[in-house]
This record gives sequence, structure tokens and C-alpha cells, in this order.
Amino acid sequence: MDRLAAALRSMEDRVVDEAYAALQRRGEPHYQAGDSRQKLLELFRRVVASIEAHDPSTVALYSEGIATQRLRAGFSIAEVQAAFNVVEEAMWASAVDVLAVDQRLQAIEAISTYLGAGRDALARTYVSSMAAASAGATPRPKPDERALVVTDILGRIGVITMRDHTKRNALGSRMASEIRAALESLRGLDVGAVIIRSASELPVWSSGHDIAELPRGRRDPLAYDDPLEQCVRAVRSYPLPILAMIRGSVWGGAFDLVLSCDVVIADETATFAITPVNLGLPYNTTGLLHFLGRLPTNIVKEMFFTAQPIDAGQAERWMVVNHLVPSAELEPFTLEMANTMAAKAPLALAAVKEQLRVLSDYQPVAAQVYERVQALRRQAYDSSDYLEGLTAFIEKRSPHFRGE
Repeated sequence: MDRLAAALRSMEDRVVDEAYAALQRRGEPHYQAGDSRQKLLELFRRVVASIEAHDPSTVALYSEGIATQRLRAGFSIAEVQAAFNVVEEAMWASAVDVLAVDQRLQAIEAISTYLGAGRDALARTYVSSMAAASAGATPRPKPDERALVVTDILGRIGVITMRDHTKRNALGSRMASEIRAALESLRGLDVGAVIIRSASELPVWSSGHDIAELPRGRRDPLAYDDPLEQCVRAVRSYPLPILAMIRGSVWGGAFDLVLSCDVVIADETATFAITPVNLGLPYNTTGLLHFLGRLPTNIVKEMFFTAQPIDAGQAERWMVVNHLVPSAELEPFTLEMANTMAAKAPLALAAVKEQLRVLSDYQPVAAQVYERVQALRRQAYDSSDYLEGLTAFIEKRSPHFRGE
């Protein structure tokens, strides 16, 4: 581990520069000040020191202090977690590029473990501080008007509301990170179920992956560490039932997120479309498995091959949604079902949910089959068609695909 820590320390400038650049691209308001690079440097050094000492408490204690300081200043947990996310991504990328093959897996595991300890400490500190605030021990932080996600607690129900009017709730890195952070903030509270919804005034539940953040070729656009992929995994592995309350249209990767929720309840305004072929984007195997776990193969093929939206009636017939209810009844119906679930034994619920996730997510694939699939996907995202699809979307015109 000492050798690994030394190797990671040699990447310091590269990691901090890449993490800082990532925060600037994402427009994180908490990290626009001049001292933000120093904060990232400090976090990186704490992580490496923890790895070197074989002790995650080094980064955990640092995280607790940062969380306490930022909570008092009124910042959301998602804003603080942004630093952890970009440092982790930059360390992963540097490890893969710089380290020898035999060190890469060890490095990635260590980075995930020790940064994970920091994130866990961050979430625990926020949860305990917010619980104390609700009991009157300390003042609650002021609401953050810049947050894309708002978390409320109604009785024993956690409600996560997306409210990015500008980008129609596009699931970019910041939105995806805030949803994950909202889920983490509910851990340890007296919450038995979670609802994910959009703000009532928005006609779009979510416009899907933020197209502006997709890589322009020569890189998998739906890689394992993509923020939306991380968000989908967080929803699928969360130990409580998660209900998607759908009002308005659901596009692209947002459809994957919806199907990853445990129950889907929609009103008559709901529509659903999965649109990667409009962009020349090869959907990943994991995402396709999510669809196959919920829908018949012929339905999955029709939706992916046509990229045409289906209305609420079709969604009900095809079992995309569990319940289709009138718009006026959507919120009370969803809350009633969530309350029913929240009254059940939480450990039993968690055990059933995890078993179903494992049984549906993990399907054996021969190595040569997986490699062939990846080669087909690589051919697609390295093609001129993929660049044409992204360009046409941004220019608001029909793409001209040439199959090359």
C-alpha cells in the first residue's frame, strides 16, 4: 500500500488540475472561488494519507469537519460532495493512464474505498446535524435556492423533487449528483419510502442525459463512472422502496432512471421515449438489461428502434407504469402507496429489494460475447454518425446518418 500511495502522490498536480477543470465545466457555484483548487488539493492529500496509513479515519475526520462547516454556511450536501466526485474521477483516470496494469485494480479499489469513507462521513454528519436541527438543537440551514433538487420529509416519506427549469431536469452531472446526495441524506432518518418527482409546474419530468456533457467520440458515452449511471445504480441499490411519480414527458436516460425505481405511478400527461438511436449513441448492456427486466423483448425493440414516445395509455398497457391515475389524484395516490410501504418491516423490504436486484441485474455473459458487444458499441461511438447525431441535436435539425 505504501508503494501505491507513493504512486498516487506523484499524480497530485494532474489530479487536482483535472478535478478543478471538471468543477468549472459543471458550473458548481460552491467551487468558483479562488481557493477551490486548494480545497481539492487538501482532499486529495487526505485520501492519499489515508491509503498510506491503511486508515480511512483520516479522510473521514476531514469530511466531518468540512460537512459541519459547510452546513452552517447553508450549503447543500450535493455541493460539498461535488469535490469528492471529481477528485475520484480524476484519480481513476490518472491511475488507468499512469500505473502499471498490476497496480490499476488495487488503485481503483483503494480510491473507491477511502473516498467512500469520506463520503459516508459527510452524509452521516449532514443527517445527524439535520436531525438535531429538526429537534430544535441547532438552526436548520437556509434553503439553497441554487439547488437543482429539493428534499422534503412528509411523515415517514422522503420526497426528492427535481426543479431545473432551465434544462428541463436534464440528468447532467450536477443533477445526478444531487439526486444521489438526496438519497444519502435520507439514510438514518425515520423514513420508510422515497418518492422521486419533478416540480409540479414543469411539463417535462426529465429530458434525459444532458447532451452537452456527452463526450464527442473516442470514449464510451455511457461508461461505468458516468454520473447518470452512478445515479441509476444508487436508485437500484437503495434499501428503501423508491416510487417514481410521473407528470409530463420522460426522455432518454431518464426512462432508464424511472424503470430503475421500484414502482412507477403516472398521470395522463405522461409520455415515455428512449432515444439513443436519434443521436447515433449505442446504449450500454447494463441499461438494456434494465429494460429487459421490466418489459417484453419485442416492446424493448420497438421503443429503441423507433425512438418514438408512447403515451400514458400505451405505458399502462405495456406495464411501463404500475398505476395510471387522473392528474388530480396523482400526488395523494402516490403518497398513500408510499405510506403503505413505509409501514412495513424495513429489513424485510430491503432484503426482498436486494434479492430482486441481484436476480435481475446479474446475467452471465461469455467473455467473447461481451468483447464483441463492446467492439460494436465502440464502432458506433467512434463513428461520424455519433458526432453528427450530437451536432444535429444541438443545432435543432434532423441528423444525416451515413453508417460510418
